[in-house]
This record gives sequence, structure tokens and C-alpha cells, in this order.
Amino acid sequence: MAENDQEKTEQGSSRRREQARQEGNFPVSREVSSFLTILGALLVLHFAGAWIFFGLSDLMRGSFHIMKGELTVTEVSSLFQNISYKFFLLILPALAIPVFGAVSYLLQNGFALTTKPLAPDLNRIDPLSGVKRLFSLNSLVELVKSIVKISVLAYVVYLTVAKEWNNLPMLMDADAAGAVTYIARTTFTIMTKTVWVLAVIAVLDYAFQRWSFEKGLRMTKEEIKEEMKETEGDPLVKARIKSIQREMARKRMMQDVPKADVVVTNPTHLAIAIKYDRSKADAPVVVAKGAGLVAEKIKELARANRVPVVENKPLARGLFKTVEVGMQIPVDMYKAVAELLAYVYRLKNRAAAH
Repeated sequence: MAENDQEKTEQGSSRRREQARQEGNFPVSREVSSFLTILGALLVLHFAGAWIFFGLSDLMRGSFHIMKGELTVTEVSSLFQNISYKFFLLILPALAIPVFGAVSYLLQNGFALTTKPLAPDLNRIDPLSGVKRLFSLNSLVELVKSIVKISVLAYVVYLTVAKEWNNLPMLMDADAAGAVTYIARTTFTIMTKTVWVLAVIAVLDYAFQRWSFEKGLRMTKEEIKEEMKETEGDPLVKARIKSIQREMARKRMMQDVPKADVVVTNPTHLAIAIKYDRSKADAPVVVAKGAGLVAEKIKELARANRVPVVENKPLARGLFKTVEVGMQIPVDMYKAVAELLAYVYRLKNRAAAH
């Protein structure tokens, strides 16, 4: 097992990442969700806490005042609807708190909808698999993280309460509004400090989850090769196909050599066949070219089909480097090629005259 892990030195491929995403395997940190949820609660308490508190107080006082008199069934129904509507409006900001937790998943991995994790999996009820998960590195990290988090948060709460310890007896003489205000202020202080602690824990946990996720995606060199074979085909087969394609293209090219007007040579290493057909192109076209043995074959076919073979080193080199088969001659070579074709046409006219 250890040996196989050591062999997984390659980063996960894009295909493996996509498969993991389709299976619902994401580097998600629960601590980020906890942090954003507490942060949302803190923001609601800060911006809407007083409004909610006084709104609920007014609602309760108004309800009790109305209920002192005699009410009919219709009035009770209307009162209940009115109270329910006002109560819903008052707690509406608090209902936004769970949204912060949901947003954390979007921030970490974007929108990804998959039903794969909901599918039945017998491994989840397998006792052996359960024991392995229980004593895995992730479980150990989760245990240590929980102990550290609880300890740090307990210490933060202790420091805050210890600082306010001498003020607690004063609550006995305070009215209900003053006591609630004091408790709310102390709770807000504790939540503020808690958010800072959770922010640090969330950053560290997210970094660990990313590292653990990337480690799980690692592949061996053999797995990379196998995946390439599945997605792009066997390299040997691809090389063979390319070789066949090149051979077929060479054969088609050689079939056009007898139709050429002239073959320009280096004289020994290069050969470029040129044809000019005014009805098909505005400029001469390279119908074949090659170096080495291919050049020799082009010259052999040209001589066998009485196509003039002319030596012009600069032109041959320029055409070979800049013009592909099937392309027209570039403008900067018009003059040299025109002179060459004029020379060839003169030769053909003389031969025809004799």
C-alpha cells in the first residue's frame, strides 16, 4: 500500500478531476460553513438585533392589550393572521443566516449539481470500511480539530465572562430591558471573538482539505499512460495512423508532379514542383516538394514525364522554407518564379518548333 502511494507522484488529470466532480467529491471544509453561518448571525444581530427585539416587544404588548377584551372567532382569526405576518417580517433577517452556510459551498467549488452521493452504496454500511474510516488520517485530523476548536472557543468565552464577572450582580437591580441589553452586548462580544477564531480555523482547515483532495487525485505514471490511451488512443496506433496519412499525402503529391510546369532544385537536396494555371489560381502553386529521397523521387518523376528540372539554389531554399504544398507563391517571389516560368516556356516553344 505504501509503495503504491509513493508511486503516485503525478498530479491528477483534468479528466480525473471531472470524474471526482461528477461523483460529488469536492474539497469542502465544514469549518468555512460554520464560520460564514456564525458571521451571518453576527451581522443579523448587529444590524437587525435591536429592530427584532423591539419589534417583538411591541408585538407582544399589542397582542396582550387586544386580548383583554371579548373577541369573536372572526376577530381571533384576523388577529392571528396579523400577528403571524408581523412575526414573519420580524424574523425574516434571521432566516437569512442559513443562506450564509449554503453560500460557503458555492464559494469553495462553484455550482455543481450531482445525485451520485445520494445513490445507495453498500460500502457505507460495511463494518470493515467503517473501521478504516474511523482510524484514517482524516478522522484523526477531525478529532484534533474539534478538540482544538472547542478548547479555544471555551477559553474565549471564559475570558469574556471573566471580564464581565464583576458586573453580573448589577443585573439583579436592572430592569428587563437593561438586563436583555447587557446580555445581548456580551453575547455580541463573544460572537465577535468567536468569528475571528473560526476564521483562522476555517482557513487552515480549507488548506488541509485542498491538500487532502489533491493528494487523493494523484496518479501513477502508468495511470497517466492508461488514461491517455483511453482518451486519445494508443500512442503507437496514433503514430501508425499519422505515418499512413503522411504516406497517402506523399502519394497524392507525387501524382501531381507530372502535371507541373517546372521543378526547381537545390540541386541535390531539395526539389519543388510548380504549376501555373490561370483558370484556377492568380499565381503559380507549389504542387509538390521534398528533401533527400523525396526530392530525388520528384526529380525522377519529372524527368520521366518531360517536366523541366531547373537548378536555382536561392529560389529552391526560399520556396521550401516558406511555401507549403497547395499554397500559392508569395508576392516577394513573383519575379523570380515568373522569370523561371518564362525560361521554361521558351524552352518548350523551341522544342515544339523543332
